[in-house]
Amino acid sequence: MKELIISFSLLLLLSACTAESKRNEPTVKEEINEETATVDEFKKASYYAIPSPEEMFAFINDNGIAYNKSLLHDYREASNYTDPSKKALVFGIYAADLAYTAAYQDVESTIKLYETVRKLSLDLQIEELMTEDMVAQIQANMENPDSLALIASDAYYNAVQYLEGNGQKGKLALMSLGGWTESIYISLNAIEDVDLASSAVERIAAQKITYDNLYTYLSKNRNELGVTNELKKIQEIKGVFDSFQQGPSVKSMKKKEGKLVFGKGKKTQMTMDQFLKLREEVGMYRSQIVAQNI
Repeated sequence: MKELIISFSLLLLLSACTAESKRNEPTVKEEINEETATVDEFKKASYYAIPSPEEMFAFINDNGIAYNKSLLHDYREASNYTDPSKKALVFGIYAADLAYTAAYQDVESTIKLYETVRKLSLDLQIEELMTEDMVAQIQANMENPDSLALIASDAYYNAVQYLEGNGQKGKLALMSLGGWTESIYISLNAIEDVDLASSAVERIAAQKITYDNLYTYLSKNRNELGVTNELKKIQEIKGVFDSFQQGPSVKSMKKKEGKLVFGKGKKTQMTMDQFLKLREEVGMYRSQIVAQNI
């Protein structure tokens, strides 16, 4: 059941991004066929490959991290955001919250957050959350979580492909930044007893790679909607990740002096001080995103 809820929530979120193409379907399809790669080719070519929030939340759930509803951003504040770039960031925040509540089967919150995301999508002009074809695919595969996961994956990459191909890279960048920020904010704060050797902390530490890729993507699109301003705000987070050290290779991997060794090939090490500093800086930046007048 959990996999069905997670996959369904992801489809709801990401089909919002693809649905705008429905308004001018023949033209958009022709442009995509002529000027862009297929979904599979796009996956291979996409160097920034931002993992979806529900992947991390499902992971920490499987590793015994308790659900903490207090970490969610209040859905009732959604209507208070008026700035376009702020709306894109907050859309990412609420999208991650929706994935989080779905992963932990908080049905009441999931429903409220779905409505919140849907209303924000109206303002962002990505409001057609579900296409008829996608609904049919979901209904045909409700008993097959693996198929739903594939549908969700294609929806994600179609969304990225469409926004990039239609002059909306700034919107995509800010939505991705908001979603990543909320994902790691919740993950960092949901862990009460920090064990550097745990799989959950290892997954968080591995976000250095994801953050570096996201930062590169933001930098490439610094002239797009509000991106330069956000790049200035996330320098402290970048500094924490940059302080991580490269450790030994897989064959010589060891725990040493309270440091965590993780990943493939060369390992990255994170100390307790770095974990706490990352939690502090992510929390400060997240507060700036959700603040209405900043």
